Amino acid sequence: MTGKYMSGSEYSATLTAALNSYWQTLEKRWLHDAGLMLRGGTSLISGAPEPARWQVPVESRGHLTTCPIVEWAVNDGTPANRPQAEACDGWSVPEAKYAECRALDVFSQVGDWAWRKREQLATAIPDLAGGPELSSLEEAYAAFSSVEKKMRVGDAMGDHDLDTQIALLAGTNTQSGTRAWMTGWMGLAANSLQDGFLATVGPTLTHQDILVKWLGNSYSCRAAIIHAARNNILHLIAEATTALNEAAPAPAEAPKEKLLLNSVSDAWDYATTIIGALGRKAPAGVGNTLILLEFAMEVKAPPMNSNLRFPQLDAFFAHVDTGVRDLHSDLDKAEKEYHEAIKAIEHEIAGVDRRDLELYDMTQPPAKGAAKAGSGGGQRYAVDVTVVLQLAEACYGAAEIYSGLLGELAKTSYADGQLVGRGVVPTDADTALKQLRNDVESFFQKTTARYLAAGDRIKEAAEKYAQTDAEQQDRLRTAIGTLGDWAKEEPGKKPEGEKRDRIDLDPDKEGAQN
Repeated sequence: MTGKYMSGSEYSATLTAALNSYWQTLEKRWLHDAGLMLRGGTSLISGAPEPARWQVPVESRGHLTTCPIVEWAVNDGTPANRPQAEACDGWSVPEAKYAECRALDVFSQVGDWAWRKREQLATAIPDLAGGPELSSLEEAYAAFSSVEKKMRVGDAMGDHDLDTQIALLAGTNTQSGTRAWMTGWMGLAANSLQDGFLATVGPTLTHQDILVKWLGNSYSCRAAIIHAARNNILHLIAEATTALNEAAPAPAEAPKEKLLLNSVSDAWDYATTIIGALGRKAPAGVGNTLILLEFAMEVKAPPMNSNLRFPQLDAFFAHVDTGVRDLHSDLDKAEKEYHEAIKAIEHEIAGVDRRDLELYDMTQPPAKGAAKAGSGGGQRYAVDVTVVLQLAEACYGAAEIYSGLLGELAKTSYADGQLVGRGVVPTDADTALKQLRNDVESFFQKTTARYLAAGDRIKEAAEKYAQTDAEQQDRLRTAIGTLGDWAKEEPGKKPEGEKRDRIDLDPDKEGAQN
């Protein structure tokens, strides 16, 4: 585990704490605004999803200016100091009489609104709390990176260096300007091997190296998408919580002086002044001006929270809704790009010859006219069984390395259950990526088996050459004495040598984690 990502349980706990903080901060802010409105003699509360349960009667307005419960909402609002109903007896100090007061009922309703807003936000944000477990995806990425590193030049695994084995088999390593093994084995059999099986070892390594790197990047991409979305969700909630009481930004320049409309006469005087200036007949547009003026006159409550970024909660909730939509839009865009990347990989694989993805299959019947091992086919040939056995050894060595790499690849299936999106549901891209991983594992499995089969075939060819030549028999015995236990085994029989025992074509899997 790299520690790069928070665990699923950590994210869930952090999300719950963030939502609770948002809810508590919103409730306190909403209580403050509701208290100001009640103190101003109205129950029209900004952001309210429904009418207040108590509409302030005229005879209660005076009382509300000194009500201790309203005082708590405006200047405190903390649950610990929440007053009881008996804290207010309805006495109106300005009017020296009792009046109806249901302020506490209104504030209880405001508390319900705040909780509902918390639940709405929790439901609206992308559902990523139940999964996936990103550490598993990162562990899979580390496994792919390890495999890819061991396939690159200069990185060894166990007793062998894979690129060295492949270079020997492909004839790309040189000795005195001549390909190493080609002078030790010439003829139709050698040419057939070179043009068939050996021609695919290099391309297979290259393509598989690229595939493993693509897989690792795809798993990491899936983890990064979820990590970024979770981070942005927490950031949105934190920003919204802060914005509830955030100070308004200082204006870049002093605002222009505005006409104050405090009464019907002021509004009428302003309108008639416009009419008088333009002529006796009111032109088009003046009627709209009068409507706006009339609307402005109907707002009796003085401006509140003018020092805040969002004086009215209606605007604040619109801001949060926009942020939530942006979260989904960003996640959708990332998921689309992720899906397009997987489709691109599938397209690239479809365009490659299968022999260059999983190696040439020597177990298939030879091409018509191909020479059998040990025969010159009527043409000149030369054989040094020591060289032939070295080729067989390189095949066994490559098979052993591939067996180890196959085991590492198989372990990544543990993360299959974590390839999911919203609501712990796999997307089409997740399903396709799991299939790609299975395909690449199959390539490695077939390549391992084919290197093993090629080693057996080439070793068998060396033995057949030795049967017809005493000198080759001596070379065979000498080579067997120096190349190890594998050379003593009979082709086609159950491997007993230490080297071949380490070659596993079907490594155990831990199973998909959910």
